[in-house]
Amino acid sequence: MFEKLMLDTVESGIGACVEQWSQLLASPVSTPEEGATRFFDLFRVLLLELENYVAEATGLFLAEGPNRDATTDLLHYLGELSALGGELANRARQCRQLIAEHASG
Repeated sequence: MFEKLMLDTVESGIGACVEQWSQLLASPVSTPEEGATRFFDLFRVLLLELENYVAEATGLFLAEGPNRDATTDLLHYLGELSALGGELANRARQCRQLIAEHASG
């Protein structure tokens, strides 16, 4: 569901998908792969809670410890969001930069 919604967001923009993101990210997630949903809190901030700070949410994500697969997936998704333009793209680029700084630091 997440990947389909990402595709819809890239094709139609965040405005057309806000309700679906709200439903997905507010729902309890039951999956055997913790890494698959590890960055959902960060996405909630990026996409829905615009009054929250990206730096804080990124810091919380990174504080959970290294998970190469989740971070790789997250960077891919952030790249897609960065290409959309507007405020969401700025927030996605900021998040990517913070992760890169953390990795090199």
